[in-house]
Amino acid sequence: MAALENIDGLLREHLSSWQMGRIVELALRDDGALRGLFKLLHKQDEEIKLRALMALEGVLKALPDVKRLFLVREFLDDLLEAAKSDKDDIALHALRALAWLIRDIPLDPETFVKLGHALKDLVKARRNEVVLLEIPPILENMRVLSPDPGVYDIISRLLKSRNPRLRAMGLRLLLNVGTYTGDPSLLKEVFSSAGDMLTGEDVPLADFMLNILLEIAEHPLTEELIDDVARTLTTVKNLALGKNPELGEKARIVAEKLEGAIYNYYKGRPERAREKINELLINERFYEAVDLALAVGDTYVLKWLADVLEKMGRETLKINERVLPGPRYLSVPPEKKAQRYLTPPSLSQFKTPRKSASDTALKEPSPGGGELSEEEKAGLKRALESGKTEELVELAKRKPEAVFELTRKLEEGDKLERMDALWALSKLAEKLDPAKTFILRPAVEPLMRIAKSRNRWARLRAAKTLAKLASKAPYGEEVLRHFLEEYLSEEGEGALPSLEFFSYYFSDGWDEKTARAVLEKLGDYLNGETLFDALMLLEALVSSIPSEKLHLVRPFVEKLKEIKKTASPEEQKLALRILEEIAEKSKALVTS
Repeated sequence: MAALENIDGLLREHLSSWQMGRIVELALRDDGALRGLFKLLHKQDEEIKLRALMALEGVLKALPDVKRLFLVREFLDDLLEAAKSDKDDIALHALRALAWLIRDIPLDPETFVKLGHALKDLVKARRNEVVLLEIPPILENMRVLSPDPGVYDIISRLLKSRNPRLRAMGLRLLLNVGTYTGDPSLLKEVFSSAGDMLTGEDVPLADFMLNILLEIAEHPLTEELIDDVARTLTTVKNLALGKNPELGEKARIVAEKLEGAIYNYYKGRPERAREKINELLINERFYEAVDLALAVGDTYVLKWLADVLEKMGRETLKINERVLPGPRYLSVPPEKKAQRYLTPPSLSQFKTPRKSASDTALKEPSPGGGELSEEEKAGLKRALESGKTEELVELAKRKPEAVFELTRKLEEGDKLERMDALWALSKLAEKLDPAKTFILRPAVEPLMRIAKSRNRWARLRAAKTLAKLASKAPYGEEVLRHFLEEYLSEEGEGALPSLEFFSYYFSDGWDEKTARAVLEKLGDYLNGETLFDALMLLEALVSSIPSEKLHLVRPFVEKLKEIKKTASPEEQKLALRILEEIAEKSKALVTS
């Protein structure tokens, strides 16, 4: 008891003097101090309560997912109670702490429903806007291991609400659950709801909806979606071409992604595009027709549309006025600035639509949930020792908690356990379907740390795993953005890990936007200690680049010739191999 009193007194002393750094260190080191912080949330002293919440933000941000999983079960109610406070600063910091508490943690159905109701009540209470802006990061992190009728019930209630913010919450949670069920009719539900949420005066609601659209714009389109997508594209372009600085940049990015989806759908089928545009013109949806034609990007279709508009007496509707301005950021992808809240999951693996989202997506529960049993732990151990990838993948899909166990081995295990965990995570990243890679999200940060290790084998294994996740996982853009920032940094500390990462990334395929950013600075790395790894990256780029894009790498030919004469034998051989690949692709381009 005396020890507990001492911890409580020490916490109060540090909080009173604003020594937050010491409190965070103490709570990370001592479970008693961590629990003491949560107990302070029950005190009447509101200043102490506020400072305890601010300290908890720092602690929860630094804690591993495995530990936060247990804290969710024990202390979620404490944070929810604090979020109800009449004091806006207390409610705000409680919600921020809550966002860190559940980040990347799959919730059990009861917790998911409890949290959903609490957030719904906050929105209905019409709290200060500053407080409500802390809700989207929580919603976007709400995942459930095994949806049950209670989960579907709260989502259904939100979708049927007359309050547009509550409907938007329902869409967000529907997408979160849809990532597990794989029901593509969610797309129809979102696109058909987007217009009302984007055209009002509620800027935070529009921002939230743009985040959702940014996610689903990655999904291949079907014929039944085109009408809704065309309508949504025009609404989003109106925001992008408008004068609202709060929404304009993000709207531009969303519009470009929607245009890309439309282009991919109609690629090589200009007549079908013309039929759809003609249908829009007949129904006097002129701006939608123009925006759809610009997205299709076919010169023949655009010329035909210009002639039709002139015949219809619509010359004043200038097609070029609907062209979006170019990006402001040349190197780092603009998504970094545009996504204030979102680290979006992808719906790219959804199958063919069946029924409406309201009728179908809220019915089928998924199996799973709970902690690993002793038998399952033994099964994981057998899979690691035997190297049987199929058993490992099946266990991870059935029990995502297996990834927590692998992450624990990665951070706390001995040398052999860490090697086993690295191998297992790399195999899971390779074998899991994109829609299932959400279960590997807890391992990303530990893998990023290992990618900077001095142990070359561990570093390369981590880089290869992260590169695979960047190319297929819902959070792939987040991983890609991290390494791109390291690569473009002037400090140079992340040069080697980023070079190794991008070597693996481009070995999996061509990504022109990222390639342009990488090539812009690659010349700086083609010398000194980074020469070999920069050559490995250049070889991966040249191997994956389409022949018609060879002009992007030709500026490196003279440098490669110089390296072939002056560098070490290994680097000379690599430079020669790259030159030969460029020559082969150049011949193929000429003869095609």
